[in-house]
Parts: sequence; C-alpha cells; structure tokens
Amino acid sequence: MSWYHKLDRHIPTRSLRWQLGMSYATLALVVTALLTGLALRIGSNISLAAEQRQALVAVSGAATAFREALANPTADLSQVARQQSFASNGRVLWLNDDGTVRLDAFAEAALGGTKLDLPQELAQPTEPIARAYAASSGWVIYAVAPVSTPFQPASLVVLAQDISHIQHDLAQLRATLWLLGGLLACGFAALGFLYARSVTRPLGQLTAAVQQMQAGNLAQKVVPEGSEELRQLATTFNTMATNVASLDEERRAFVANAAHELRTPLAALQALAYEMQENIAPQTSELAAFVRQTERLGRTVDNLLTLARLDNPDIKPRMIPIRVRNLLAEVFWVMRPVAAKRSIELIFPDELENEPWVLGDPDWLHLALVNILGNSVRYCPPHGGARVGVICTSNTVAIKVADSGPGVPREALSELGQRFYRVSSAREHSSGGSGLGLAIVREIVELHSGQLAFASPPGAGLIVTVTLATVPEPEDEL
Repeated sequence: MSWYHKLDRHIPTRSLRWQLGMSYATLALVVTALLTGLALRIGSNISLAAEQRQALVAVSGAATAFREALANPTADLSQVARQQSFASNGRVLWLNDDGTVRLDAFAEAALGGTKLDLPQELAQPTEPIARAYAASSGWVIYAVAPVSTPFQPASLVVLAQDISHIQHDLAQLRATLWLLGGLLACGFAALGFLYARSVTRPLGQLTAAVQQMQAGNLAQKVVPEGSEELRQLATTFNTMATNVASLDEERRAFVANAAHELRTPLAALQALAYEMQENIAPQTSELAAFVRQTERLGRTVDNLLTLARLDNPDIKPRMIPIRVRNLLAEVFWVMRPVAAKRSIELIFPDELENEPWVLGDPDWLHLALVNILGNSVRYCPPHGGARVGVICTSNTVAIKVADSGPGVPREALSELGQRFYRVSSAREHSSGGSGLGLAIVREIVELHSGQLAFASPPGAGLIVTVTLATVPEPEDEL
C-alpha cells in the first residue's frame, strides 16, 4: 500500500479538511516561490553592485600605483602588478591603448603581447569602469582604469575578479528560503486542517446522525457547535429529527392499533365466510371470491402486525446458534403442502457443505424464509418450481431461492423489499400479494445484520439471496 493510500485512510483526499489544508500549503509554496525569486534577484543585484564598487576602488588604486611606478625609473612594474593583484584578490593586467597586454601579474599564465578583445564599453574608458559578466565557469568582474603620465603613452589597467562565490551564496540563500517555505507550508497546512476540522466536525456529526436516521434510528440529536450558521443548522436538524421521530411513532402506533382493531371483526368475518362455504349449496364463484378476499385481508392484517413488532426499537430477538439445515427443513415442511396445492415443485439441498450454523432468532428467520418461499410459490406458474441453494464461505452463508416465475424488470429490483411495493408486471396485485412480505423479510434480515439481494436474469425468474454471518458449531446442539 502506497503512502498516498495510507494517508487517504486517515484523511480522505476528497474531504474538506484535506482540500483546505492543501490549499493553504499550496498558497504558502506559491508565495515562497515568488518571494524566493524576488529575494534572489534583489540579492544578486546588491551583491554585484557591492562587488563592482570594490572593483572600482581596487582598479583605481592599481592605476595610481602604476602611474607612480612609471614616474620612478627604478620601479619594478611586475612587482607592482603582483602586489595589486594580491591586494585586490584578482588579476591585474597593464595594456596599451590598443588592448595589447604589456604586463600580466600571473607570470605562469602570462598574456604578454596578446591583444585582449575588451567589450566596447571598456575599450577606451575616460574614468574607472567596472562591469560584471557571466562566464562559463561563473560570474566575473572586469574593472578598467586609464593610466596617463607626461612621459608615457596612454595605457590601461585591467582588473579581473572571479565572483563565483556570489552564486554559491545565492544557492545557499535559495535553499534556506525553500526550507523556510516548506516549514511555512507545513504550518499553514496544519492550520488549515485545524480550521477545517472546526468546520467539518459538526458536519461529520450531522452526517452521522442523518445516516442513523436513514438506517431507521430516528431518535437522533447533534450538539450545536461551530459557527453561527452551523449552530442554526444543528438546531434545525434537531427540531426536524424530533418531529420525524414523533410522526414515525404515531404512524407505528396507528398501524398497530388499526391492525389490532381489524383483527377481531375480520376473524368473525372469516368464520362466517367458512360457515357459508360449508352450508350453502351449490357453491358460487362470488362466495369463493368472498372467502379468498377475507383470507387475503387476514394475511395483510397479520403482516401489518408483524411489521409493527419489527418497528419497535425495543425489540430483542432471541439470538441462539441455529443449524441452517434444520432451519430449511422446517421451512420445507411448512411450504410443501402450500406448493403442492398449486402443483409447484420445491427443491431443497439434500446435504449442506460444512454444515453451517448462524446466530439468530429461529422464529424470525423461519418467517423470513417462509415469506420468500411463499412469494416464489405465489408467482410461479402451475407445474413450475422453486429451488433453494446454500453457498458457504469462510465466515458467511448465502441462502438462495430461485423460482421459475416471470421475473422482475431490472429497474424494479431496487424497489423490492419496500413496503406496499408491487411490481407492475406479471407479479401484480391479482396474485394476492400485499407488498408487505418482502418488506418483512428485509426488516428481519437487517435485524440479524445480514444482507438481502435480488436478481432476475433475462429469461429466468426471481432470485432472492439472504446472506448471514456464520458462527462455530456449539458444543451442545440445540
């Protein structure tokens, strides 16, 4: 794993904290680059100006020394050149007015007799002049001063000084400024992270609360903190969450109360329908339809009561280790007569790999699988089939139920499991479904921290997959 991915695990690179911190750091680096360039330009100009002033002083002194030596017949001009070279830390040359070297202080590399091609501005000076030039080995200063005496032709003194040390000094200055800029960027990035944290922390708490509400935990509160706008947002969210939780509580109470109130008269109505079906002859299609509708209404009321129980935030399932094979056997025993009545073949696995166990409430998981099988049997055509498969991994078990029904359009798969949702195709209202069976399944699977998935390959029926975490086999099988 690269350093980028390791850092992204702690501070996501798309987060506001990262972007604000990096913006501050980038700004600091840009400012550092601009200031460094400006400082180097100013520093080089100041250093070159200082070196030129020193060179002017040195070449003026050398010209004076040569004038005095030329006035003294016993003077050693070579000694004067060497002394001036040593004093100015450079190289002194004495030239004729046409540029021919008459004397070179560096005897080992003497240019005597050589004509120097001086720049035009230095060729015939009327006063001391110093200019800096960039050479292949670095920077160099040439300073020229005229030498005139009553008894000698006009001549020039040239001082050449190597000032490459300025480049070294500027390189050190550049490195120092970039080091300070880097430290400044780190400091600004840290300040950016701290500032962004003060902004994103309340937003993070608000996001977590919204996610909890999305998961069904509506009783959420956040602490108002941060800026005035964030405090107002938190206060508004708390008010909204309280109202939503209150409305949801009223909804659950209404559903539960309505289902309970309907149950008694519905039971009486069903009893009357069965009695009429037994005692009235001949049987009519209207009476048969009446009986079917009372049964359907009874299932709807039972499903509403089940959902009301699952909606209770205080629900505590009886979690025990369950052998998957035993759970499927009970479901098969319950659903076999229902499937046989409609000539539907149920296919269960004879043996399960590794004999998986899950931790769950037997009654709730039994109801979930019965609802899935009941949904398959309801929508399968006569003489169709529903197959149950089990796929085991190292820590999960997937129970798949595939039927031979008409299938579900791809765009409707994401809506399956929503309350009162029915697919507007062959799986429609006329089949007797209320749109609550798979909603109950989803609630039960989420109660067991499992996963519910739907698939409908082209030309095939619906495949429902329930994935649960496995547990080790208990020492004493229950």
